Amino acid sequence: MNFEKIGETNCRIDDIQNQDKILIGGSFYGKMDLAVTADLEQFEDFFQKVEINAQKVQENEAMKNWINQVAPNLDSTLFAHMWAFDNTLRKMYPNLSTNIDKRQNYYDEEGTKKLSQSVSDGVCMCAEISILAQAYFQKQNIPTKISGGELLHSQDEEFGEAHYYISLQDKKGEDYIYDPANPLLYSNTYLPRISTLEVTPAQKKQFENKIHSQGKGRACAFMEAKDVITKTSWYYGFGDGANIFPSFLFSKNNKSSVQSSENSL
Repeated sequence: MNFEKIGETNCRIDDIQNQDKILIGGSFYGKMDLAVTADLEQFEDFFQKVEINAQKVQENEAMKNWINQVAPNLDSTLFAHMWAFDNTLRKMYPNLSTNIDKRQNYYDEEGTKKLSQSVSDGVCMCAEISILAQAYFQKQNIPTKISGGELLHSQDEEFGEAHYYISLQDKKGEDYIYDPANPLLYSNTYLPRISTLEVTPAQKKQFENKIHSQGKGRACAFMEAKDVITKTSWYYGFGDGANIFPSFLFSKNNKSSVQSSENSL
């Protein structure tokens, strides 16, 4: 497993291996010390069913035509894998998030709990779902990374919510955010929340510089991501649990440069 720690409570992860202990949260504010063991061998049947369903989507001409109309720049094969993952996950494990009230004291630093236990006990949220998505994409040789950071549902929100999601780049070099914990429910079918990054190359570089600027102000930054289906925008990135300033938000619709003089309240 490749693990990049960003600040005190954020991370990026790829190359997950069976039995890896993966940090997914903190025992208290400002910490990242709770882990789950990724017993991926317990999900082989699930991964196989997702692959089969993805193939069915790719062979469905009506579905391909629809996605080409809605998001002509999106690789339909990529969409098929995401659609299959979202729907197969919730069909095979309908109770994976029914007991999230028990999650608070569920994990420990040693990763005693296994991912299969989390699923069966119904305590799964964005972190566990993103681990499964990352593991599946790895099997399909689709280059992705888990980001453990924060999410803003609008640019006006003062505080972000802790959130795990998937970042990826397609064969054309287009950057996307895939949020497997927040699919769109339409007519009893889950549509993947896949969003284009609405930033310029220069802003993307600024984003990376900002989140790696420890000791030089708050290392907080978010990028606008526009859903390819709904055309609505959320902001994904990395925070520190404190209030969010407008200058932390990167968008090609707002090209103002990052300010570094603000202090946390």
